[in-house]
Order: sequence, then C-alpha cells, then structure tokens
Amino acid sequence: MKLSFLPVEVRFFDHLQAATSNLLVGARMLQKLLDDYHDVDEAVAQMTEIEHRGDFIVHEVTNLLPRTLITPFDPEDILRLIAAVDDALDTIHAAVGHLSIYRITEVKKPAQRLARLIVEAATELDLAMHELQDKKQYGRVKERIVQINTIENTGDRVLEEGLRSLVDHRDDLFDLIRWKKIYELLEQSTDRVEDAGDIIQRVIIAHA
Repeated sequence: MKLSFLPVEVRFFDHLQAATSNLLVGARMLQKLLDDYHDVDEAVAQMTEIEHRGDFIVHEVTNLLPRTLITPFDPEDILRLIAAVDDALDTIHAAVGHLSIYRITEVKKPAQRLARLIVEAATELDLAMHELQDKKQYGRVKERIVQINTIENTGDRVLEEGLRSLVDHRDDLFDLIRWKKIYELLEQSTDRVEDAGDIIQRVIIAHA
C-alpha cells in the first residue's frame, strides 16, 4: 500500500465547482433572455461579465497547477475539464452576442428548446462537480453523466429539426444564415458540457 504524507491541494475542487456554478448562471441567463426576449444589449453586457468571471477561474487553475505537488487527479485532466467548462460558457456568450449582431427581434422555438437543454445539462454538470470530491458519490456522478449524454443527444435532434425548418422556409436567406449560426452555437454548448462529463467519467474510472 502506498502512503502519502503530503496534503492534496483541494482548492482545485473549489475552482472547478466555481466554474460549473458560473456556467449554470450563464445558462440560466440565456434561458431567461430567450423566454422573455428584450434588452438584448444589456444581456450581452451581463453575459460578458459572467464570461470574464469564467476566464478568471481558468487563470486561477492554470496558475495554481505549476505550484502544486499533489493534485486531486491528473493535472492534464484538470486542464481539460476547466477548458471544457470554459468553452461551454464561451459558446453561450457567443450565441447571445450573435442575437445582438444579427439584430434578432423574435426568438424561434428551437433556440428556446436548446437553451432549456443547456440549463439541464449545466445543472447536472454542476451537481456532478460538487459530488466528485466524495468517492461515495461516484455512483450518482455516473448517473449524472449519463443524463448529460442523453441531453446532448436531444440537443442534436433539436438542432437537426431547427435546421430542417430553416431550409423549408429558405425564401429568407438572411434568416437562414443567422439562425443556423445561432442554433449551432447553442448546440455546441451541450457538446462542451458533454466533453466535461466525459472527463469526469475518466477521472472516476481512474480513482474508483
């Protein structure tokens, strides 16, 4: 049996949990905006603040790693995990920004459905991240990862349905171009949350 008398740096869990909680804040703001569409520029400003908060957390993690002898799990997985969470938030930020850039005045239902899926996935990821520190919760974490995968698959279907609808009404080419971009950004956010879940799954397997 290998014994370690050196303390594991637990602040990584704090940072990772802060990152997923911040992602959830951004996801909920996105859903609120798309369900009650007004004051887009104000929403862009608020989302930018949330995105900057996420960047700060990433910097905290990357600065802490070189100064840490023992991490709670593989340093490369820590970097991949924080990057996936940050990428998910970046795509939400980009989607909200494109609502303003493209002068969207009325929200389409597939975008609202995708926003709800992002909130569901981000909720599961945040709960999983808060449970990851306790090995007794690994079974529950695995269930959450399965749920995240299911949500991402649903997001793929919503994206496909949304794109088909755009093509069916392609008389307005600009509408097709702008909503195709926005749909894809929203769906990419569920992809990045799934990426984070996959990394957590790998961590669980390594430490079970």
